[in-house]
Amino acid sequence: MASGDLTLPIETPGPPGEVVVAPVVVAKLAGAAARSTYGVVRMESSPMRRLARFLKGSLTEGVEVEVEGEAVTIELHVAMERGVNLAQVTANLQEQVRYQVEGVAGVPVDEINVRVEDLED
Repeated sequence: MASGDLTLPIETPGPPGEVVVAPVVVAKLAGAAARSTYGVVRMESSPMRRLARFLKGSLTEGVEVEVEGEAVTIELHVAMERGVNLAQVTANLQEQVRYQVEGVAGVPVDEINVRVEDLED
Protein backbone atom coordinates (compact mmCIF):
# COMPACT_ATOMS: atom_id res chain seq x y z
CA MET A 1 0.00 0.00 0.00
CA ALA A 2 1.44 3.36 -1.03
CA SER A 3 1.83 6.19 1.46
CA GLY A 4 -1.24 8.41 1.61
CA ASP A 5 -3.66 5.70 0.45
CA LEU A 6 -7.00 5.47 2.21
CA THR A 7 -7.99 2.10 3.66
CA LEU A 8 -11.70 1.43 4.08
CA PRO A 9 -13.20 -1.67 5.69
CA ILE A 10 -15.60 -3.76 3.64
CA GLU A 11 -18.88 -3.74 5.54
CA THR A 12 -20.77 -6.67 4.06
CA PRO A 13 -21.70 -10.09 5.36
CA GLY A 14 -18.99 -12.56 4.57
CA PRO A 15 -15.28 -12.63 5.04
CA PRO A 16 -13.68 -9.44 6.38
CA GLY A 17 -11.54 -7.35 4.10
CA GLU A 18 -10.65 -3.85 3.08
CA VAL A 19 -10.51 -1.58 0.06
CA VAL A 20 -7.48 0.61 -0.56
CA VAL A 21 -8.20 3.81 -2.49
CA ALA A 22 -5.35 5.91 -3.89
CA PRO A 23 -5.70 9.70 -3.63
CA VAL A 24 -5.42 9.96 -7.43
CA VAL A 25 -8.72 8.03 -7.73
CA VAL A 26 -10.42 10.56 -5.46
CA ALA A 27 -8.82 13.40 -7.46
CA LYS A 28 -10.13 12.00 -10.75
CA LEU A 29 -13.66 11.60 -9.40
CA ALA A 30 -13.60 15.11 -7.92
CA GLY A 31 -12.15 16.59 -11.14
CA ALA A 32 -14.80 14.96 -13.32
CA ALA A 33 -17.59 16.15 -11.01
CA ALA A 34 -16.15 19.68 -10.93
CA ARG A 35 -15.90 19.91 -14.72
CA SER A 36 -19.55 18.88 -15.12
CA THR A 37 -20.82 21.55 -12.70
CA TYR A 38 -22.64 24.48 -14.32
CA GLY A 39 -20.58 27.66 -14.10
CA VAL A 40 -17.17 25.97 -13.93
CA VAL A 41 -15.25 26.78 -17.11
CA ARG A 42 -12.04 24.92 -16.39
CA MET A 43 -9.75 23.71 -13.65
CA GLU A 44 -6.62 25.68 -12.78
CA SER A 45 -3.30 24.51 -11.45
CA SER A 46 0.19 25.77 -10.83
CA PRO A 47 2.93 25.07 -13.41
CA MET A 48 4.35 22.36 -11.13
CA ARG A 49 0.95 20.66 -10.89
CA ARG A 50 0.58 20.87 -14.70
CA LEU A 51 3.79 18.91 -15.04
CA ALA A 52 2.53 16.32 -12.57
CA ARG A 53 -0.75 15.89 -14.46
CA PHE A 54 1.11 14.21 -17.30
CA LEU A 55 1.85 11.42 -14.85
CA LYS A 56 -1.63 11.28 -13.31
CA GLY A 57 -3.90 12.37 -16.17
CA SER A 58 -5.68 15.61 -16.98
CA LEU A 59 -8.69 14.84 -14.78
CA THR A 60 -6.59 15.62 -11.72
CA GLU A 61 -5.66 19.12 -12.90
CA GLY A 62 -6.77 21.70 -10.35
CA VAL A 63 -7.52 19.07 -7.69
CA GLU A 64 -5.52 18.43 -4.55
CA VAL A 65 -6.41 15.57 -2.20
CA GLU A 66 -5.09 15.15 1.32
CA VAL A 67 -5.80 12.00 3.31
CA GLU A 68 -6.56 12.75 6.96
CA GLY A 69 -7.23 9.61 8.97
CA GLU A 70 -10.18 7.85 7.41
CA ALA A 71 -11.41 10.83 5.35
CA VAL A 72 -10.11 13.18 2.69
CA THR A 73 -9.89 16.92 2.26
CA ILE A 74 -10.26 18.11 -1.32
CA GLU A 75 -9.09 21.46 -2.65
CA LEU A 76 -10.37 22.59 -6.04
CA HIS A 77 -8.84 25.39 -8.12
CA VAL A 78 -11.36 26.56 -10.71
CA ALA A 79 -12.08 29.21 -13.30
CA MET A 80 -15.77 30.15 -13.33
CA GLU A 81 -18.01 31.76 -15.87
CA ARG A 82 -18.32 35.52 -15.47
CA GLY A 83 -21.79 36.55 -14.31
CA VAL A 84 -22.68 33.43 -12.34
CA ASN A 85 -23.44 33.58 -8.63
CA LEU A 86 -20.09 32.44 -7.22
CA ALA A 87 -21.55 31.35 -3.88
CA GLN A 88 -24.27 29.24 -5.52
CA VAL A 89 -21.92 27.64 -8.06
CA THR A 90 -19.45 26.88 -5.27
CA ALA A 91 -22.19 25.24 -3.18
CA ASN A 92 -23.30 23.16 -6.20
CA LEU A 93 -19.69 22.23 -6.91
CA GLN A 94 -19.11 21.05 -3.36
CA GLU A 95 -22.34 19.03 -3.43
CA GLN A 96 -21.47 17.36 -6.77
CA VAL A 97 -17.93 16.48 -5.67
CA ARG A 98 -19.08 15.12 -2.30
CA TYR A 99 -21.76 13.01 -4.00
CA GLN A 100 -19.28 11.51 -6.47
CA VAL A 101 -16.48 10.82 -3.99
CA GLU A 102 -18.67 9.49 -1.18
CA GLY A 103 -21.27 7.80 -3.37
CA VAL A 104 -19.05 6.23 -6.02
CA ALA A 105 -15.82 5.55 -4.13
CA GLY A 106 -17.30 5.25 -0.66
CA VAL A 107 -14.62 7.61 0.64
CA PRO A 108 -15.71 9.94 3.47
CA VAL A 109 -15.08 13.61 2.70
CA ASP A 110 -14.10 15.90 5.56
CA GLU A 111 -13.82 19.21 3.65
CA ILE A 112 -14.14 20.52 0.11
CA ASN A 113 -12.42 23.87 -0.34
CA VAL A 114 -12.91 25.85 -3.55
CA ARG A 115 -10.53 28.52 -4.74
CA VAL A 116 -11.82 30.61 -7.65
CA GLU A 117 -8.69 31.46 -9.64
CA ASP A 118 -10.25 33.29 -12.58
CA LEU A 119 -13.47 34.48 -14.24
CA GLU A 120 -13.98 33.98 -17.96
CA ASP A 121 -16.55 35.01 -20.57
